Amino acid sequence: MLALLAGHPAVGADHIARLVLGPLTDPGQRHLLEALSAYIDAGSATAAARALHLHPQSLRYRLRRVQVLTARDPRDPWQRLTLDIARTIRP
Repeated sequence: MLALLAGHPAVGADHIARLVLGPLTDPGQRHLLEALSAYIDAGSATAAARALHLHPQSLRYRLRRVQVLTARDPRDPWQRLTLDIARTIRP
């Protein structure tokens, strides 16, 4: 992580992203990564659901699945930042 912060993103970026995102990087979980990305980008579950053409409760369910699979709560600001960095550096 220090190499990434020091400006050397090629050093272990893929490994870090896999550690943080875990199973969200699997092709079968793409909908969860998409929900997480929409939530982070939109800033709210309602706006993210609207952007994805989902019912807000469906989006919230997906965010709970993200939390279970990654052990990081997307609603917590620090954990959301960690998830955001991981999805950003993901190849």
